[in-house]
Amino acid sequence: MEQRLLGLYRLSSEFAIACSFEEVYQIFSSVLGEVMHFDAFELLMKRGNELKVAAKVGLYEPESPLSLDGKRGITVACAREKKTIYVPDVSKDPRYVEAAPGIKSEVAVPIYHEDELIGVINVEKKEENGFTEHDITLLETFSHMLANALKNVEFKKKVEDSERKYRSLVEHLNVGVYRNTPGEHGSFIEVNRALVDMFGYESKEELLELPVSSLYQNPEERKRLNEKMMRDGFVKNEELKLRKKDGTPLWCSVTAVAVKADDGTVLYYDGIIEDITEKKELEENYRGIFENAVMGIYQSTPEGYHIAVNPALAEIYGYDSPEDLITSMTDIATQLYVDPRRREELLNQLMEHDEVSHFESEIYRKDGSTIWISENARTVRDSDGTVLYLVGTVEDITARKRVEEALKKSEEQYRQLFEEMKDALYISTVDGKFIDVNHSMVDLLGYGNKEEVFALDIEKDFYHDTTQRAEILRMMKQYGYVKDFEVHIKRKNGERRVALETSRARKDSRGHIVGYEGIIRDITEKKRMEEALKNSEKKYRSIFENVSEGIYRLDAEKRILDANKALMDFFGYTMEELKKIDPGKLYKDPGKREQFMKELMEKGSVRDYEIEYVRKDGSIAVGNEYAVVVKEGNDTYIDGVIHDITQLKEAQQEAEFYNALLRHDVANKLQLIMGYLEILLEETLNEAQQELAEYAMQSALTAAKIIENVRKLRVLQAGEERECIKIDEVIQGILNEYSKTAREKHITMEYEPYGREIIATDSLREAISNIVRNALIHSGGDTVCISVSESDGYALIRIEDNGVGVDDHLKEKIFDAGYKGKESKGSGLGLYLSKKIIESMGGKIELNDKREGRGSVFTLYIPQ
Repeated sequence: MEQRLLGLYRLSSEFAIACSFEEVYQIFSSVLGEVMHFDAFELLMKRGNELKVAAKVGLYEPESPLSLDGKRGITVACAREKKTIYVPDVSKDPRYVEAAPGIKSEVAVPIYHEDELIGVINVEKKEENGFTEHDITLLETFSHMLANALKNVEFKKKVEDSERKYRSLVEHLNVGVYRNTPGEHGSFIEVNRALVDMFGYESKEELLELPVSSLYQNPEERKRLNEKMMRDGFVKNEELKLRKKDGTPLWCSVTAVAVKADDGTVLYYDGIIEDITEKKELEENYRGIFENAVMGIYQSTPEGYHIAVNPALAEIYGYDSPEDLITSMTDIATQLYVDPRRREELLNQLMEHDEVSHFESEIYRKDGSTIWISENARTVRDSDGTVLYLVGTVEDITARKRVEEALKKSEEQYRQLFEEMKDALYISTVDGKFIDVNHSMVDLLGYGNKEEVFALDIEKDFYHDTTQRAEILRMMKQYGYVKDFEVHIKRKNGERRVALETSRARKDSRGHIVGYEGIIRDITEKKRMEEALKNSEKKYRSIFENVSEGIYRLDAEKRILDANKALMDFFGYTMEELKKIDPGKLYKDPGKREQFMKELMEKGSVRDYEIEYVRKDGSIAVGNEYAVVVKEGNDTYIDGVIHDITQLKEAQQEAEFYNALLRHDVANKLQLIMGYLEILLEETLNEAQQELAEYAMQSALTAAKIIENVRKLRVLQAGEERECIKIDEVIQGILNEYSKTAREKHITMEYEPYGREIIATDSLREAISNIVRNALIHSGGDTVCISVSESDGYALIRIEDNGVGVDDHLKEKIFDAGYKGKESKGSGLGLYLSKKIIESMGGKIELNDKREGRGSVFTLYIPQ
């Protein structure tokens, strides 16, 4: 990029001073060869209806002109269409005419100024897709600059021809020398032969007899000149319209001095007369050039106003006419220059050097918009060295400045992109040294700065396996690039990293490899992730195939794409059969499947959807189905699991049968037994008989309690409605129920009424009762306190005792179904049932020590 910017700068600077077409051709060819690699190049200029080779580099042959009427040739097509033509593969373009062996790609760029075709730049390479968009943009920029340079040379030649002609005329003019007496009708005292010939007289004597005024077209001019001579004592380059002997008008430039006597009396005038008739005619011609030049031309004073400007300058500055510009702009520094100091700097340079070239400034146009101009200016001084005025030319370079600014911005962007790329970037020499790297490269290699990386020997210090470097160089030599070549590189600490290298050879204008540039993409983590993913896929595929639940994937049409063995066994179909079958036919009620799918698409997932299926053999199975909608890129799938609960449902039905049997038949028989035992206990029994009867009654009561707990568990499973409970009455009833037991165990029960209702189910009484009973029987303390409070939306019921407490390792177990202490004679369902009751209301039970190692606190959290 830097080389191309330098090329643009060199073109701009050298074109500006080029004086011939051949010099322009040579400059262009040289710069193009420095900034761009190609195998063939030709610069063709339009001559009549043909394109003729003006410059060439490389293998291009022949040099015969190309007719613009030709039907073939990419260069000819470019010239006719006046637009850039890029052919990445010339073998596929029927217009291509082979002019150099081995050419694969070609770019032709027209050279034109305004709408006039000047020529064509043609560049060719021996590789397909040989030119980038950046290359083409550069060629088009070069073409624009070349067109301007050629037009500049053309204009310079015209001006030089005009100046040469003018100088030749001036050198061959005869200058007349004279002396005459003062006054309106003064007479000649002496004249030279050149003056005689100038005015067309045959002899000096003939002219000496005439009054001076006879030579004037208008005698008033003689009167005016005489007055000026008497007043100022001289005239200098005074232009007068005189006449020859035959009456022919004659323009002359008169320079004269009044020669005076000692007393100041004017004795005579000495002077020279120069025939400037041709000069005046030439000036008129120059005036035409001045008026019609495409470049702005001006004459201005050092003080800051314009004396003369041409129409081109008025147009550049946005004024309606030269007169509009001259009268409107009274202070060039402040009205023209965006930065008035530029005018001051221009004047300083002119005062010091008398000439300034390519002085660039940003200026205001009449409408307030800004453009960039380039000025060439010089001073015009009198014989005393005093600056009379400035003359200069102005060129609108806004387009070029925009190109330069765009190139600068592009360079900054590329540099920023280079530095900020996450991939490591490098530029290296042929002999294995890095000459530029970005920060990602420094980080990848684990060094502290770029200088450390520049010191590396690429073959020894960069690659773990030096043969990889050799293979890359071989491929570079053969193909010019490598792409995604896997290499193992080493960091500063010796760590091995896996990377993909994509690089290409950098070549000079002759096609010789001068270095390499490329991208290093660290894929170490990616390789590890791929390996982990491979193992994970293997692991999950094993789980997928061996899990007992049926797993499936459906496509967007809700048809089976994949299924595991468990699902195939569940339905009795093979994979091929599952893929072909309408999934709706797998459901006993297809409407249930439609409802399932509708809910799934609305919510994104569905859980625990119990449904009946039809197996291949016609039998009915029950499953618990879970499914989720999955997005993978632009594709949508449904992944699902079917848990076979057929046997569970059968077991539940069987359990319900035995539960009903227990609650009705067994409970009824137990009531009969308890009735007979009550009758027996009313009879007179001896001590042994009494003990046995009481034991039997206690066992019957325990059995009845177990049956009641089972009933309550069934109620909890079915769900209870929550309602407002008078908690004070509930707790007071429990205290009354256990008052006898408390007195027998010398335990004090305390409760301070809450005074409000809480929201709970009727089973709450059972939950509190079980915990109070447990404290009375097993705590070993002498106090049980109950309290009710509210916190964070929960009703809190605390049941405290000051007994021996519960060991930490038992605090969770005591809530398990069937768990009971060593000395307990109960069923082990009491605290389990309490926990289930509280959880059924969305609450929880916590068990903590009242104080370290002593007492227990049961806290019931019931959401309100």
